[in-house]
Amino acid sequence: MQEQLLKDVEALAAPGTRKVGSQGHVLARKFLVERMKTAGLIPYSTAGYELPYRVENSKYTNLAGILPGVDPALDPLLLIAHYDTCGDQPGADDNAAAIAIWLSVLKKLKKQPLQREIIFLFPDAEEPPRFLTDHMGSTNFYKQQLHGKIHMGLVLDLVGHDVPMEGMEDLLFTFGAESHNCLADLLLDTKLPAGLRNIATLNRYVGDLSDHHVLRENGQPYLFFTCGRWEHYHQGSDTPEHLNYGKMESIVQYLVSLVRGLDRSEFTPTDLNHDPIKMELALINRAIGPYLVQAGIPMNNRADIQQFVLAWIQQFQL
Repeated sequence: MQEQLLKDVEALAAPGTRKVGSQGHVLARKFLVERMKTAGLIPYSTAGYELPYRVENSKYTNLAGILPGVDPALDPLLLIAHYDTCGDQPGADDNAAAIAIWLSVLKKLKKQPLQREIIFLFPDAEEPPRFLTDHMGSTNFYKQQLHGKIHMGLVLDLVGHDVPMEGMEDLLFTFGAESHNCLADLLLDTKLPAGLRNIATLNRYVGDLSDHHVLRENGQPYLFFTCGRWEHYHQGSDTPEHLNYGKMESIVQYLVSLVRGLDRSEFTPTDLNHDPIKMELALINRAIGPYLVQAGIPMNNRADIQQFVLAWIQQFQL
């Protein structure tokens, strides 16, 4: 699996940029269309995988395909990773690694069909200066191109690297469990593969850092996964050799288990202010309990979580 992850990352990073409108952006789109086709996804549109859209005088293209489920009457899951880059940088971690992970998840999910359809969405125009504007591909897809409803969305961004802190390299951060009261138990119950630990907390501590923005704004259940920002973030040095493909493989295994759990879940209308504090405390203590004890950091309530998370946000620039 690591070999395929590397191949996909290298192919997307090879042009040196996927900036909107660049030749690398066009090549990435062609590469992904071919990968989606060979992976067996059904084009989301009758016109194909490419979903063009226009905002003001600018043209963009989302890419979307469907992995069929057993029961097409069920609302589908939406799996998202943007494919553009911020300026002239290779974007191996941002966001080729996430795309490679979803493609590997797809391969594993095909071996045992789910009840629900899965929409694999690779949106355009996530990066500045279009970030959090109507130009974003995920926003346009959800508001203009989506057929019907979705069950929930999972978003990946910056998931290919080690967390830059000794002893914490294998951490994966998760945000958004407050978006539905069923998600906390699911995060607690989903088994983690060896070599991966997870910490989950409220999205409001960091704000909308990626394509889950439109899901949160519309009261849609979602989870956002990231390893945070690091020294190569939005830099020309964001190249394939700096990624940890063993960690990426572990993330693939984890997400496959999580998606299968979500496939079986039933979401009822929920309070958008749900507080998943028990899950947060459990995951934090499970992941880094010895570190907290050694550092004398209490972890017993919301105030403790907030103080700790805000300090880490500053350190890791989440």
